[in-house]
Amino acid sequence: MAKDNIVDVIVEIPKGSSNKYEVDGITGRIILDRVLYGANFYPGEYGMIENTLDWDGDPLDVISLCTYPTLPGVQVSVRILGSIKMIDAGEIDTKLFGVFNDDPRFSDYQTLKDVPQHLKDEIENFFLQYKALQNKTVKINGWGTLEEAIEELHECKKRFIEYKDRLDKGEKDLILQEWKDKGIGQG
Repeated sequence: MAKDNIVDVIVEIPKGSSNKYEVDGITGRIILDRVLYGANFYPGEYGMIENTLDWDGDPLDVISLCTYPTLPGVQVSVRILGSIKMIDAGEIDTKLFGVFNDDPRFSDYQTLKDVPQHLKDEIENFFLQYKALQNKTVKINGWGTLEEAIEELHECKKRFIEYKDRLDKGEKDLILQEWKDKGIGQG
């Protein structure tokens, strides 16, 4: 099944965790970035798509519904249904949203309309609150369609190819500053 909306995602944070893990772009190791400051936990599997670059300087993020949590570093097949349009600390930080493609409990979830509103509300609430005790502001500008999510994925793949050599040289912070100076990638 080679559909455009089915992608491989590397899980960084299992559903139910309050630990913020990230895959280190240089070593490939999974590192503990921080423990969430509040009584929050990730409402789905949270990870990234390799060989992509979002405006926050990291790979494109994905949150997906699942029945049971996996482990950091596990690759899962996710059927993308849409996106969450976020601004995090002034930077565009879109998250793709989907479900485990191989979980039969989600076989009827083909579009955002198939996802119960309460689940979407929980995810929005999580992202609006998870940095509040750090005095950081997150804004959500609604949910994006599947078409918008696929376009975001393609843009992040192109951006990665454009900046790959510089990222390999450790120039992520310089790239982010250049984008900020040009006013691109800002919300």
